[in-house]
Amino acid sequence: MADWIPTYLSSGTLTAWYKADSISGSDGDSVAAWSDSSGNGHTTAQLTASRQPTLQTNELNSKSVVRFDGTNDILSDGDIAALDVGTGDIWMAAVFKSTDTSAEQIVFEKNHTIFGVVVAGDGDLQFRAGGSGASNAAEQNNGNWSRTAFVIATGARVSGTLSGFVNGSAADTTGVTNTGSINNKNVLDIGGRAAGATGSFNGDIAEILVGGATLDTNQRQKIEGYLAHRYGLSDNLPSDHPYKSSKPTFRLQPRISSGLVDGGLIQ
Repeated sequence: MADWIPTYLSSGTLTAWYKADSISGSDGDSVAAWSDSSGNGHTTAQLTASRQPTLQTNELNSKSVVRFDGTNDILSDGDIAALDVGTGDIWMAAVFKSTDTSAEQIVFEKNHTIFGVVVAGDGDLQFRAGGSGASNAAEQNNGNWSRTAFVIATGARVSGTLSGFVNGSAADTTGVTNTGSINNKNVLDIGGRAAGATGSFNGDIAEILVGGATLDTNQRQKIEGYLAHRYGLSDNLPSDHPYKSSKPTFRLQPRISSGLVDGGLIQ
């Protein structure tokens, strides 16, 4: 048995994966680039030094986070074609902590009205996938989650139904119909939608995962379990979550292929 990690999702499910502990540097160093751990090459970057967030080491379960100042810090990639899914399925996951500034904060987005995780000015946590911004999002109401503690946020649109989950539990508003097209050709931004624009994120981001594909319940729960145990947040999961007590694992089992025994991945 070995620990399960997101690269063991079904082929094509994971599009981009950003984890803060993949960044080399010392505490307080500026972050000029955040590499994509999925292997798909979607590195985000910021060439202007004054707009670079900082690396904060040993912040969450002895792991690093990327800290954004809420003013103009932002990391961007080009358009990620795999996320231009039209009316198809798409998903997202993040571990972050925001600061209550009573203003909209964008954790990440690809046109913030169409795809992304956003903290609204009133404190609602919104999962947007398909357009119409807040009016057609899955949402956790402001009194039902903490903006001053790290949270696991997962969401997915499957067959035109958008669902959101906070620490492994269904959001207050979830299962909403959203069939808007995600074909926007916009860049992927982490920490805002443009340097200095409304929506700059103020807080820490430990990890972000996105995929232009279907994410089923089993896969979503594995992601939640992986993130919860990685960052010491398993107490936040509901008691009936399959990975409340232990992290997801996988095992290798021999199989017969063309008369030879080789390794097969069993999740």
